[in-house]
Amino acid sequence: MYKVISVILLLSLILIGCQNNNLNLTNDVTSIEVYEWDSEKLIDTIDDKEFIEELVKELDNARTHSTENIDWAMQDYKLLFKHNGEVLFEIGYCKDIQNFGNGAEGRYWEFDKHYEVSTKLPLE
Repeated sequence: MYKVISVILLLSLILIGCQNNNLNLTNDVTSIEVYEWDSEKLIDTIDDKEFIEELVKELDNARTHSTENIDWAMQDYKLLFKHNGEVLFEIGYCKDIQNFGNGAEGRYWEFDKHYEVSTKLPLE
């Protein structure tokens, strides 16, 4: 009986250790402001709670890959994840899915890492 409990406990710890926690947000995101990357012109504000929660969950748990030594086109948009007006997180977004090799594809980029998330923004 103790062996079964020990095995379950060990497997639980391994699964917890394998989870990503990329964003480390202290508050819930209430809106996402979308700006043109080059001009910083506001394109849209996303306030769909369900979409925001799903995107945050995907980004938080996504596999990431270094873009340090990769030459690629810049992002189309800059996204500001906000909680009641306070910026919590900033990330780049590409209209088209980017392929960074090794099967890593996605639309989201932060400083020197690419997120394996292809969710398209609900822009008009």
